[in-house]
Amino acid sequence: MSMNFTFTCDGFQIDGKEQFLVSGEFQYFRVPMEDWRRRMLLLKEAGGNCLATYVPWLIHEPVEGTILFDDVSYRSLTRFLELAREMELAVILRPGPYVCSELICGGYPVWLIENYPEIMAQDIQGNLQKGWYPLSYMHPVLLEKARVYYKAFAEVVRPFLNDPVVMFQLDNELKDSLDYHPVTMGIGTDQGRYPSFLKKKYETIGAVNAAYSLHVSDWSEIRPQLLSDQTSPAARKMKADYCEFYREVQAEYFSLLTEWLYEDGLKLPVCHNSKNPQHNGIFTKAIEAVKAVPAPFLLGSDHYYMLNQKWAQNNPTPQYAVNMFCSMEMLRNLGMPPTVFELPGGGFLDMPPILPEDLMACHMTNLAMGMKGMNFYIFTGGPNVPGTGGAGDAYDFHAFIRADGSINSTYENLKSFGKLLKDNAWIQHGHRRGSAVIGYEWALTEPEDLDGTAVVFSRKDCREFFWRGVIYIMMCSKFAPELVSLDHELDLSRPLIVPSPSVMSEKAQKKLIEYVERGGKLLLMGDLPETDEDFAPCTLLRDYLGVKEFEAPYKHNKVIRYEPVGNMHSWESIHVMNSVPEGAVVLCKEAATGKTVGFSKNYGSGQVIYLSFRGEMGQYDQAVFLEKLLESLGAVPCVESSNRNIFTSLIEDKEGHRLLMAMNLYSSPQSTELIVYDRNGAAERREQIDLSPMEVKTLEWTTDRL
Repeated sequence: MSMNFTFTCDGFQIDGKEQFLVSGEFQYFRVPMEDWRRRMLLLKEAGGNCLATYVPWLIHEPVEGTILFDDVSYRSLTRFLELAREMELAVILRPGPYVCSELICGGYPVWLIENYPEIMAQDIQGNLQKGWYPLSYMHPVLLEKARVYYKAFAEVVRPFLNDPVVMFQLDNELKDSLDYHPVTMGIGTDQGRYPSFLKKKYETIGAVNAAYSLHVSDWSEIRPQLLSDQTSPAARKMKADYCEFYREVQAEYFSLLTEWLYEDGLKLPVCHNSKNPQHNGIFTKAIEAVKAVPAPFLLGSDHYYMLNQKWAQNNPTPQYAVNMFCSMEMLRNLGMPPTVFELPGGGFLDMPPILPEDLMACHMTNLAMGMKGMNFYIFTGGPNVPGTGGAGDAYDFHAFIRADGSINSTYENLKSFGKLLKDNAWIQHGHRRGSAVIGYEWALTEPEDLDGTAVVFSRKDCREFFWRGVIYIMMCSKFAPELVSLDHELDLSRPLIVPSPSVMSEKAQKKLIEYVERGGKLLLMGDLPETDEDFAPCTLLRDYLGVKEFEAPYKHNKVIRYEPVGNMHSWESIHVMNSVPEGAVVLCKEAATGKTVGFSKNYGSGQVIYLSFRGEMGQYDQAVFLEKLLESLGAVPCVESSNRNIFTSLIEDKEGHRLLMAMNLYSSPQSTELIVYDRNGAAERREQIDLSPMEVKTLEWTTDRL
């Protein structure tokens, strides 16, 4: 029976029913075939409805030119899919070419790496990149060899489309490190990818020379290595352009892999897993490219809280919760149902340990922050095929079902979590309520600091404020945040908060001005834009606000005074103003100097509060301060917690369902009194709750339809 598998930004539909995608990573090449059925049953008993597995090139083409399927148990993909069909479990296949999975060579065939070393990615100096086998994605030799493997894979899989196979993953955890491979990119040529990008962007050699401070006469002479002073405006521009170019190459790679699948008759949705929340934003071009094939595309993310001793924490923390919130919101802004393709089902190492309470807190926190689909990595493990394991003979991962088939202590928690998902299937079309919206440009979320170091308030600094400052502060307040990309329609019904760097596109600046003119309430925090995304002077927003030149040079002050609250620490002023625009009301001053660092003024039909300081959450006064500002801008509270260390999330739907989730992500028990507000700001419910360490509690009720 064919499975009907679809998704929208609101969630998943499987066989016509709205339900969570609950997948377990179940790798047929590791799990002993004789135990497949029992372990699949255990997944179903825990609420699972899907299996996911890599299909490693390494294992299926051990010798170049000899591609093997179904000859031995660990290559029995056909039997695995037949059993999944019988068990009525959907399947997501992940054929790479790169898979990682802690396999040698990252799952690439050994012969590929040994016989064709020229396909390795290169850094800007021409050295081979380090890491887990970074190959140059669009290198012609790699593509030639991978195409043969994809064709053989398609022959095996084609009879199983929609029953049980519902989706294919393109590659795995796409790398963000810039690849300067001269063959792949065409550096030093007249017609390759890089010169073609420059021709499209600049049209003439003269325009490139002006942008990069060069004196070349031919496109082939343009090389990123030419500029040694990486702090110069020309170097920043060249780096920003190369980042944009590399995103286009990655998009081309995704588009090509999708075209291969479709050419071979595998016309199903495709997906990819961003390796962590900070990488979600690099896929905007790839999403557009795949949809142009056309193919339905689902981007998800990986959400580990700890994998080894280098991680800053051993268990989920409030900082982890903020990261998960950002990830879910960015995925939603990209038009995706927020999905975690690697939600921890365990951990690769023995130390630090994966403990049941920590793992449950992780899963519940992801649900609280908006998750609608998940793949537990891994659900169950097994022995590595001899000679393929990157570390050890068995791949156990401390999974719910261990490599030897025994049931881990974490399995009962998984069953409880699965029951919660089943009993609250309405969450699929529900949404996390937000009181105010935090706006951003995608460039702000990218892992690369594209605007260099020679600016007053770089994207890197603003990114830190975005994550550790304004979002964290709102999590500690009664006003719940949402995120919105500034290329989306801006909602006038709620205040808009924008952490502002000194680099902002002309389009975004115009969008904010138009938003205020229409009656929007804008809280602008940080710098005021000095340039557009191409580093050309662009001060539209500053000119609109009427802010004159800031005092310079300037020494930062960390204590800000706001009269209704008093002196506040943990802020850092980045500018002071000798005067404010005519008609503005001074709100904030430096405590030490009395100089102005914040004002409020009505513009057009709207209002702007501008604060020329930033900071990370450190004191409750910061949350009180932000609450007062948002109240003045007309925000409606969501959930008030007497203990600001307890994060909350209120999920609701139009039918009147409510699910309140309270998170204690600390190692000691805590208590709090919660006040839940309705959409008009009236107290709807009061609860006193006690939480154990690493506990997320839920409260469920129903109100009138919205």
